[in-house]
Amino acid sequence: MMTSVLYISPSVLPSRTANSVHVVHQCSGFSSAGADVTLVARRSVRDASQLSGEVEKAYGVSADALRLETFFRKGSRADSIVIALFALATVWPWKKWDMILSRNLYASYLIGVLFRRRLMFETHQVETGIRGRLQRALMVRDNVVTIVISYRLFEILAETHGCQPAHRLILHDAAPAGIARLESGEKRAELARLVPGFDLDEYRAVCGYFGHLYQGRGIEIVAQMAASRPECAFLVFGGNDDDIVRCRETFKYPNLHFAGFVSHAVAQADMAACDVLVMPYQRSVLIGAEGQDTARWMSPMKMFEYMASGTPLISSDLPVLREVLSDGKNALLAPTDDIDAWCAQLDRLISQPEFAAQLAGCAHEEYLNEYNWLSRAQKILAAGVHA
Repeated sequence: MMTSVLYISPSVLPSRTANSVHVVHQCSGFSSAGADVTLVARRSVRDASQLSGEVEKAYGVSADALRLETFFRKGSRADSIVIALFALATVWPWKKWDMILSRNLYASYLIGVLFRRRLMFETHQVETGIRGRLQRALMVRDNVVTIVISYRLFEILAETHGCQPAHRLILHDAAPAGIARLESGEKRAELARLVPGFDLDEYRAVCGYFGHLYQGRGIEIVAQMAASRPECAFLVFGGNDDDIVRCRETFKYPNLHFAGFVSHAVAQADMAACDVLVMPYQRSVLIGAEGQDTARWMSPMKMFEYMASGTPLISSDLPVLREVLSDGKNALLAPTDDIDAWCAQLDRLISQPEFAAQLAGCAHEEYLNEYNWLSRAQKILAAGVHA
């Protein structure tokens, strides 16, 4: 008999937000693990019949195995509250679900605290004010398992709220299962196909950066590397339209190319086709319009997608990233703002191809064994259904 899972999200589908990527891929992981999944969210397309196709195009996963319970509205104000109320009206009664997982704070509070139902409550941030009181109330409930994305986030939540979660599950983020490595001899031709109009033949190596261009993401480091290593091409994927225009006007180097936003599936192919991937997070990392700093506790999906790609990566040496990355084993690390160190690590990978391949192979093996959405789903199901 299939396990029935209800997932209540804070997300709008489809969208470019990291939380929507996480939610869709986690639900796909549950489906691959044999669960019957219902996902509650707001949709950004008016016609519900188009949603499955749009989800597949945006995230590169099949939506056929998911039951999508969604609503459409133009405005985004109080989205989390509206999604929570929609969930309550749509998915009653609670007893028909073997497991309820929610990343929606308000729905979590209603289900776990007011209705006292067994709940898997996943949180990726430290809440303050009223939201902080709701978060604390959930953490101390004996019927709630609190899922966090790093050991450091668990510690900070305990410090902030003055309590330990009654039950906890620490699971880093992940990458889609089944990503295969690309042979080094195939990379350049594949990248030329994926990024037409930018001649890569003259460059010694191609370095890729993927993600938003918010403050703290390190695009300045990428630009300085491009200036210091003109023999290498630097491709930047992602960012909203305004940030892309700003960066193109600010950083004008012939070997630095801002490719703009690409779908999640295309981004994964681009990652595999690069020679080196860079992840230059700074000590303060802001997310979204609210500008919350997540540098102390983050577990970026990009890190695991980099590991899955089979391409060697250079990352900022931040304490929370060392929960996963080990310098010289599955990645090379560099001080956040030391451009000479970043360039030295790049030179090392280019000049030592066997070492670079060994580094990438170790990271890929760890992804296969642990850091994929199927593995993560199986651990949540084991904790949530058999508790």
